[in-house]
Amino acid sequence: MFTRHSTNMSTRHRARSFLLLCLLVATPSLSMAAEPIAENPRRPPIRSTDRRLRSLLEEGLRTSPTLRALVARLHASDVVVYLQCDGPGAPDGRLTFLSSVGGYRYVVVRMSRFARMQQIAMMAHELQHAVEIAETPAIVDGESLVREYKRIGYVNTWSTLPGVAFDTQAAVRAGEQVLKELMQEAFPY
Repeated sequence: MFTRHSTNMSTRHRARSFLLLCLLVATPSLSMAAEPIAENPRRPPIRSTDRRLRSLLEEGLRTSPTLRALVARLHASDVVVYLQCDGPGAPDGRLTFLSSVGGYRYVVVRMSRFARMQQIAMMAHELQHAVEIAETPAIVDGESLVREYKRIGYVNTWSTLPGVAFDTQAAVRAGEQVLKELMQEAFPY
């Protein structure tokens, strides 16, 4: 799910997002902390400074063919995803378009803190949104993201996020499928 905020909120959010991007890209110590989560050492498509999220993503990659396919699609793209955990009480998950620069498109995924399997499933849901962006070269900023999601998605009326929140059936299915795969691995009966 991603949201479109009011202009005031959006301006502040963009400024914070840009600052975050600058810190993650320009600060060597933070860039090193955002260890690669997959095979490509030149440009890992998924980055995080959150050790727990990195560990859960690695677990999901070992267990879920669906999650592996999503990450492989991101490897083949120009989209870089930053994963963050906002903690309990935050909205379940959301993706925000940060920037398009240097031939790459940067997004940030923020999630509430969940139990292990639910957290991995929520990551898959949000990574499906990143794949949707990767498969649509015309998405280069927040406005083009909204236009595309008006076309391929629907307004999520259950969202507690400020502004308008969009979702897609593909993202819902990805999260459900990954949860099913995790459950089958944990309870093979």
